[in-house]
Amino acid sequence: MKKKCIRTILILFVLCLLPFTALADGPDLDDQEEVRSGPGMDIAEKDKKDIGEDAELPLDKEASKTVPLLLHYAFSDHRVYDYNAMAADLLKLKENYPSMVLDSLGKTADGRELYHVVIGNPSAKKKILVQGSIHAREYIVTKVVMRELAGLLEMEKNQKMYKGKSMQDLLKNSCIHFVPMLNPDGVTLSQYGLNGIGSEELRNRVLKIAEKEGAKDLHSYFRSWKNNLRGVNLNKNFDANWEQTVDKKGYPAKDEYKGEAVESEIESKALADLARKEHFSSSISYHTQGELVYWYFGEGSYVDSAKSLAQIVARNAQYKISNAYSERYAGGFKDFMERKYNIPSVTIECGKGTSPVPEEQIDKIWEGQRGVLPDLLLSYASS
Repeated sequence: MKKKCIRTILILFVLCLLPFTALADGPDLDDQEEVRSGPGMDIAEKDKKDIGEDAELPLDKEASKTVPLLLHYAFSDHRVYDYNAMAADLLKLKENYPSMVLDSLGKTADGRELYHVVIGNPSAKKKILVQGSIHAREYIVTKVVMRELAGLLEMEKNQKMYKGKSMQDLLKNSCIHFVPMLNPDGVTLSQYGLNGIGSEELRNRVLKIAEKEGAKDLHSYFRSWKNNLRGVNLNKNFDANWEQTVDKKGYPAKDEYKGEAVESEIESKALADLARKEHFSSSISYHTQGELVYWYFGEGSYVDSAKSLAQIVARNAQYKISNAYSERYAGGFKDFMERKYNIPSVTIECGKGTSPVPEEQIDKIWEGQRGVLPDLLLSYASS
């Protein structure tokens, strides 16, 4: 009996010494795994920098509630939000808010538009980029991006105030670019399976990938699809340590594969081209899941501003901030923006569980994000 008690005490002691673990959906991990990593962090612990912080920061909930959630749009409810619903909502927003600029960064392999929205003053010195659904199964974040841009348009149109400042004035001094769904082909496959693909060539390509990966249940396999239809993980395809970035598969797959070259994909090149053209002041990339904020990719002039941006997100969402990164787990858009251009950037991992995150979580996710852009605009107005 005494030996059993001692053994139990020893086990409990060892467990207490283990590092904190969290579910994360990094660029090369399945979100069913319990890991100590996320975007740009080395699972093997080598070359790791992790000064993680809790985000228990004061939050002005009443101020964030002044950002409205518009009704009578598909992004307002709990239904699965697909490419066609987004396209219809964008056209409706353009009709209701003529100041909004709507165009496309190009067409995907399966013929879908890479929609791009601009609000505010295009000539402003401060420019923000917000993008979502770079990973197919993380499509719930497109709703977040759409709610954000619609709420700001409504506030601007009706001259509403945010923390004592006119949204109209805030948007005169800044410009926000939105790419709500960077990977619409992958999103459509995740939501509808092979029936969502228009091109026979692409259907056959995806089936060959599934066969090579030994997929038995195609419904579950496609539902957890992360890449584009060419089997490339778009968030490992940017020019940020791409050559050194770990690629566990090395061939087109539902996840992980970094592609045959930097910016080999229509989608990643379109986003990188936009960044090179606009010279953004900051960028926000929405992902799922884990309720974490990543902001760091080695030392640079961006560091102080990026940490401030991460704190704005953490204060609103009550997410944890991670300073983790690794040179060998890179190729992401945040990494690219910070390493190549010293542009403060964050990756926000929304929701909990596995991806696709259940639609019922959208309300909690939205409550944590609705004040992020207004607070960032305020910070620019006072700087």
